[in-house]
Amino acid sequence: MSRLHLVGRDGRLKPTATGADALRPALRQALDALLPKRKLVQTCERIRLLDEETIAQIAAGEVIERPVSVVKELVENSLDAGATWIRVEVLDGGRTQIIVRDDGRGIAPDDLPLALARHATSKLSTASDLFAIRTLGFRGEGLASIAAAAGSLEIVSRPPGHDFGARLTVRRGVLGAVQKAAASPGTTVTVRDLFAATPVRRDFLAGDRSEFSRISSYLSRLALGWPRVSFSLVNTGHEVWSLPAVASLLDRVELVFGRGSRGALAPVIGTPNMIAGVGGFTSRVGADRPNRQGMVVFVNGRLVRSAAVCTAWEVAYADTLPSGRHPFGVLLLSLAPGDVDVNVHPTKIEVRFVGAAAVFEAVRAAVQDALRGSERPSEPIGGVGVEDDQVPVAGGTDGRPAVSLFGQRDAEGASAGAASQISLSSVAPAHPEPRVVGQIEDTYVVVAGPREVVVIDQHAAHERIVFEELEQTLPDALPSVPLLVPRVLELNEDQAQALASVRDELARLGIVIEEFGPNEYRIMALPSACSENRFDLMGLLDDLAPFAADGTRDAALAAGGAAVADRRRLILATLACHAVVRAHERLSHEEQRVLYERLLRCRNPLTCPHGRPTMLRLDGQALAKSFRRS
Repeated sequence: MSRLHLVGRDGRLKPTATGADALRPALRQALDALLPKRKLVQTCERIRLLDEETIAQIAAGEVIERPVSVVKELVENSLDAGATWIRVEVLDGGRTQIIVRDDGRGIAPDDLPLALARHATSKLSTASDLFAIRTLGFRGEGLASIAAAAGSLEIVSRPPGHDFGARLTVRRGVLGAVQKAAASPGTTVTVRDLFAATPVRRDFLAGDRSEFSRISSYLSRLALGWPRVSFSLVNTGHEVWSLPAVASLLDRVELVFGRGSRGALAPVIGTPNMIAGVGGFTSRVGADRPNRQGMVVFVNGRLVRSAAVCTAWEVAYADTLPSGRHPFGVLLLSLAPGDVDVNVHPTKIEVRFVGAAAVFEAVRAAVQDALRGSERPSEPIGGVGVEDDQVPVAGGTDGRPAVSLFGQRDAEGASAGAASQISLSSVAPAHPEPRVVGQIEDTYVVVAGPREVVVIDQHAAHERIVFEELEQTLPDALPSVPLLVPRVLELNEDQAQALASVRDELARLGIVIEEFGPNEYRIMALPSACSENRFDLMGLLDDLAPFAADGTRDAALAAGGAAVADRRRLILATLACHAVVRAHERLSHEEQRVLYERLLRCRNPLTCPHGRPTMLRLDGQALAKSFRRS
């Protein structure tokens, strides 16, 4: 048996006892020699009060996290003061200097020292006022926290009716004397050397450009909720942007989101319930974005973050929003001050609602009504620009509009064909009817018209067709078509669990499945809308397994009253995905034509049940742009 050796600190080998019994003690000895000795942490023996400077630094750290926090506190003070214009000037991303000017009511000279004292405010009188807050600020901590974090803070203010203004400066926490100053009506606050008192905080800041970007993003979002106030932003002496005061919220939205946003937004005019009123604008179907940055929420004029409101906003889109995509726009919620708690976080960016479920339902219903009223998207489908008169329009015989992908409306408002087909004969003689050209890579169906070409994703299109056919029969049970030869499948544990959780719903949808042996099941019948050759039960169960393992999402949606996104709808969308034509599947010319015509008859032909676009449109304008024609 080999002998075990340990290496000492002098580098020499030290023989030890032989045998397996010696192995563990030897290893323990070696490891103990390598591990550092633990040291006990000493604390103060007695509890004591912190000094004022330390208290101020702790409070400042809660409120002032970075330069944008300073801008937020100062601009909110300006809005509370009734300002009609606000100008923000930044130097070096806000590290070196931040100046906020306004034409608000100003501060009386005698009140300037109080304005810089902690917990001094003109917005609260008693503790009960905390439950009826009507202003953006109320804590009385903003200016005091900024003064504690910055090298210096200067306030110059002149209330209306005063011949002169007054100036007060704080340097390194030392309050100066109030001095008379020449000033225009309003207030100017200058903050220099942010985090000079706590240099370590500067190490956690991003670069100047990144910090300025945060300021610009915050200020432009805030401006959406205050359209009658003009805002301007200056960076290192250069005016970056200016938003003039406007009478219409839509005008301000267009200034912030861009010129093309007007046609991409639908007005939200919610019917007030017992808790909340909802208004604003939301993006139409197809005009989505890759993140939630464009989802701007105001509650009683306060810009807030609210996961509940954003979730309700997205739920309203149901199956028209692709996975990983989000709407954009601005929602303005109006609640009684007592029904919303803004005293949740030191920065006042988060709120809680007394009637959270009612607020959720009010937002969902208002956005859904806006989408129904908008009828059609005016943003690009799949990245190709589409003018408003080129988007699918309505006409129809079976109670739903007949859609022309080529922007031509039936003169009579209805087609002459049977309910199961769509009439293309209404196209004016000068414009030949669209024709199916063929497939690209056995995946995309090409339809050509006189003014544009439409490329259809055959899988997404067939998903939409089957989904709506299944949905039309609900809440009644779907008739089943027995299989001549039942299909036997072996399922793994997750698939079996998913099947057990949705088996009753599948039976109502016409899918009859029986146990056949250990981990084996056989498909006895399918609904008429599902092709036996294409139906993929195992893929269906794989997609449903996460929801079977954790039903919290369905429960949350149901609690919010989101009937369009309930359990059965999820199953329908997943079923449609696994019972239709696949990519790289060759279709005959007749099958392509029928697919195209059936897609036109759908209530929402532009997206699949999961929100992916079903078609890409190329008109003359898009082609000219691609070929760089003027």
